[in-house]
Amino acid sequence: MRRLSKLNGWLHLWLGLITGLVVFIVSITGCIYVFTDELKAAFYPDRLFVEPADQPVQPLSTMLANAKQALGSEYRISRFDIHLAANRTWIFRALETNPDGIGHWGYYRYYYRVYVNPYTAAVVHVEDARTEFFQLILDAHMRLLLGQKIGHPIVSYSVLIFVFMLISGLILWWPKKWTKKALLQSVKIKWRATFKRVNYDTHNVLGFYTLVPALVLAITGLVFSFPWVDHSLYFLFSGGQQKAERSIPQSATQLAATLLPLDRALSDVLQKHPSADMVSIRFNDNPTTPYDFQIRKEKSRTYHFEWSYYDRTNATLLYTYGTDDLNTAEKVRAMNFDLHVGSFMGMPGKILAFLASLVCASLPITGFLIWYNRKWGKKKKRRNLV
Repeated sequence: MRRLSKLNGWLHLWLGLITGLVVFIVSITGCIYVFTDELKAAFYPDRLFVEPADQPVQPLSTMLANAKQALGSEYRISRFDIHLAANRTWIFRALETNPDGIGHWGYYRYYYRVYVNPYTAAVVHVEDARTEFFQLILDAHMRLLLGQKIGHPIVSYSVLIFVFMLISGLILWWPKKWTKKALLQSVKIKWRATFKRVNYDTHNVLGFYTLVPALVLAITGLVFSFPWVDHSLYFLFSGGQQKAERSIPQSATQLAATLLPLDRALSDVLQKHPSADMVSIRFNDNPTTPYDFQIRKEKSRTYHFEWSYYDRTNATLLYTYGTDDLNTAEKVRAMNFDLHVGSFMGMPGKILAFLASLVCASLPITGFLIWYNRKWGKKKKRRNLV
């Protein structure tokens, strides 16, 4: 048992030193990303908001044409997002990546967002998302600005190691004797003690208090990183069933796609979901692939959704499903993003995710100082005595 305890301490130390910088970057960028929507609204009001007008919005096909003209023919618009609030612009995205590209700018061949006034169809702003601050934060969080091929595996395996670190840290924190004095030492920081002791207590006590939310943040992050984590959670919550892909019907005909049915399909979606927070569609060049509208029913809650698929030749509704149609395992999977950013519990959940991420960012720093003080502090003290 003593050998296992020493091995656990040794692994906790050296795995922490190896992955500490990555954990710090991922955690501190996570703190910022939690409030991305709120921060963008504060910093980018000119591109996100318009003056509400007492008139119908312009046809989507007209806005799409204007967005294409603003970008140029060399860039393909692949998605658009509608915030149904009367004072919001509609956003068109043009994105192409290179999975083998090295670095942030090697990974993104191009990434533009075009903001359009829905009442006039005029382009408000063209944003190069590759250099936009919050996109850089997200890419640092996911890939360390190193590209998918290099950065993604480093982040993924570092977070996987961090899960082990949280569990091994709990073992190290566990009091040897459950006396009142020992318990108080494990759950309280002695602020009047020396810096070394305060640092040690901060590492252990804050790590203990944020263990559960930190595990939630880490594991939900691993769902995006490793398919085996995603499938394992599905297997667990489905009672042993394998994850099955949902079958989406194809369009009935193979005529060339036109924009007029797109306008009619969007009009139908907006009529059926007038109180939705956001509607998104991905543009596909395949003429037999239906238009797929993702409707987010509540603000900042991707869990409450509906997908609607329309025939792209005549705007006929082919298929629809939403949160209520999911089984337990699918509902858990649908919650993953909201749990990861804390929005599942609204603003209190975001604040909790922010604080937990902040503590996670501090753990590599306080842990390094514990190691540094133990290894070099005594040597400095001896030199001073000489």
